[in-house]
Amino acid sequence: MKEWREAQHKVWYYYKTDTGQIIGQVSNITHTDIYTSKVYIDFVQEKYLGQYINSDFARKAVENFWSVQERTLTYDETSS
Repeated sequence: MKEWREAQHKVWYYYKTDTGQIIGQVSNITHTDIYTSKVYIDFVQEKYLGQYINSDFARKAVENFWSVQERTLTYDETSS
């Protein structure tokens, strides 16, 4: 299972509840109304998903990314 946790003002982490591993992040670009989202593919690789008009869209992008990965035959649960 995965959940969001607000870490500080305008920053959220998406993490696995069973391990506490952070697998995504949404943050606000300083002094703007724009939010960025990224996912952590493995321990050394991250992928930016884009810039969004609000945090809801940015968080949904992270959730959608992992939803697709979990339904992909080549997805390896141990590497994320």
